[in-house]
Amino acid sequence: MKKFLIVIIILFLSGCYNYKELNKIGIVSSISIDKEDNKYLVSAQVMNVKDEKEESSSNVIVYEAKGKTIEEALRKMTTKSNKKLYGGHLGKLVISEEVASEGIINIIDLFQRLPEIKDEFTITVSKGISANKVVKIMTSSGSIPADYVKQSIETADLDSALTYSSKLDEFVSYYLKKYIDPVISVIKVDNYDEKGTTLKNNETTYPKTKIILDNIAITNKGKLDKFLNEDETIGYNFIRNNVNSMIIPIKCDNEDNYSSISVTKSKTKTKIKKINNKFIINLNINSNAVINEYNCKNDLYEKEIKVLTKKTENQIKKYINKALKVKTESDFLGLKRYIYLEYPKYNNEKYDLNIITSVNISRKGEIRNSSKGDKYEH
Repeated sequence: MKKFLIVIIILFLSGCYNYKELNKIGIVSSISIDKEDNKYLVSAQVMNVKDEKEESSSNVIVYEAKGKTIEEALRKMTTKSNKKLYGGHLGKLVISEEVASEGIINIIDLFQRLPEIKDEFTITVSKGISANKVVKIMTSSGSIPADYVKQSIETADLDSALTYSSKLDEFVSYYLKKYIDPVISVIKVDNYDEKGTTLKNNETTYPKTKIILDNIAITNKGKLDKFLNEDETIGYNFIRNNVNSMIIPIKCDNEDNYSSISVTKSKTKTKIKKINNKFIINLNINSNAVINEYNCKNDLYEKEIKVLTKKTENQIKKYINKALKVKTESDFLGLKRYIYLEYPKYNNEKYDLNIITSVNISRKGEIRNSSKGDKYEH
């Protein structure tokens, strides 16, 4: 009897006190922020809860409103929807170049203080196009556009080192720390067309209008500073120990043929030394790799593998040097912070940088299990 009473009490206590029916709330999946007529233009991509029979209708609806402040625009937006807009599942924030150049941190501060918003959404800057247009573009018909972009950024972050998935909590954390500035993901639109905002954009195997990733942007004092290219972004990720997996193409003969070196694990260890009042930063990069593709005429014997290893090490150094040569006052690489953590009295003194790369190319499995195995194994 006691056990029965306990079960009844638990059932009552676990009721949905703050439960709201889905047909009464609009779940916001993405928000964009632009400037228009000296006011903020805010757009919200809201999930469209459909009936099973409504296969031809969109998965999302976009609402817009202007205001002297972002919050005013958000409040005005509620008058355009018959549902209460709920931001607890916000997946993506898109900020235009103009707004990001004026200041990202003020926007982040607002979203950090909104009670419903979680700190797990991805922050992006729209390059060469208004943020408003980005959130209107339809991606694959079976997905929510915000989820599609967020997953694309996170996948590229893990598998290519060509971008970096910047979340709200990390952005704020880096901004508040000394000697390091946050970076931010960048997205562009390929072949923008008004049809890209309709379901017709997905009625082909090759949609004309597509959202694409474009490396990262760096910030300085909470504002957009500049965009990095592909090599600079890869260099940034090596320095910051963000490389999980990537492909490095290496030229392997005199006829412009290449080999694909797959870096499966890479670790960057940073050690700080102080010699004769001079700081020295040692970046020790140790990468494991395999030969995924070999299109060269040279036989893949031990000597050739050593040559590929050395070329891969040199290419990693080239990536890093590209990032180091970016002309900016931003501390996006966080090199000074490495010194500061070891020597808290550090005060912007000059330092030297020593880069050590070590690549271990493994042949195990990748060659023996290939059609070229008999030729290359010995």
